[in-house]
Amino acid sequence: MITMISANLLLYLIALLIGVVTAFWIWAATGREASAVDNFDANDDLLEKAGEPVPPAEAYPTPPPPAAVKESAPSPTPEPTVVPAAAAPEAAVKPAETQEPETTETATPAANNPKIPAAVGEPDNLRLIKGVGPKLNKLLISLGVTRFDQIADWKEAEITEVDQYLDTFSGRITRDAWIDQSKFLAKDDIAGFEKKYGKL
Repeated sequence: MITMISANLLLYLIALLIGVVTAFWIWAATGREASAVDNFDANDDLLEKAGEPVPPAEAYPTPPPPAAVKESAPSPTPEPTVVPAAAAPEAAVKPAETQEPETTETATPAANNPKIPAAVGEPDNLRLIKGVGPKLNKLLISLGVTRFDQIADWKEAEITEVDQYLDTFSGRITRDAWIDQSKFLAKDDIAGFEKKYGKL
């Protein structure tokens, strides 16, 4: 068997080369069609819209059937549509002073936040703390943790209280020494911070 392979090695290599070239040619001919994956655009805002509720089908206007379209010239001014008072929405019937103003969502802490002293003053950039990235920063802000001096004053009770809300980031407060880092940052001791924890 080995003698047969060694005697015909050149023929086997040529057959292998022909097979690879043929497979590549078939792949190139059929694999060039654009697929949905190739046309994916991360900037098309569909990901942000994924969490929004889908309106019911009645909310979309339906086009008139082709037979109902008139072939006359368009009028220069559109005719106003008169809505009977009984068909008007309830919000339009209320006087202007009794309508409730729309509320906007703010970054105020929710009711199920840790029981820790509230931050006083303008929020600090918590991402300066080594070990706090964008996701953890967003989570801390949602929990009402926004200042270095707030973190620097934490004792064991506050650490335990906040740690239970950190989900996958649990244990990072002590492991990354947030309290000590925050003491430096709250005093604006950048030189002392960089000497101990590295460059900001």
